[in-house]
Amino acid sequence: VIYKDRVQYAVVGDTGPREIIGEASYATAKALGIRPGPHGGGTSSGVTYIAFKNSRVSHIEDHAAAVTAGERLAREFVRGG
Repeated sequence: VIYKDRVQYAVVGDTGPREIIGEASYATAKALGIRPGPHGGGTSSGVTYIAFKNSRVSHIEDHAAAVTAGERLAREFVRGG
């Protein structure tokens, strides 16, 4: 997820009710400097999402693993591979 001059890697795993924000979404928004709450939070524009198809980390709660995988996949993406 890219916002302004910041990049955060996160997992996509929470498919719960729309009115309840997932933990990774909340943490990602907060780290990017976006108000994280599901009511009154967010931003109207300027967020770019890049999802890496068929990528997985063994435990979606392992943020360090998501960062490691995300950095590797981003380098491959930029190289065109």
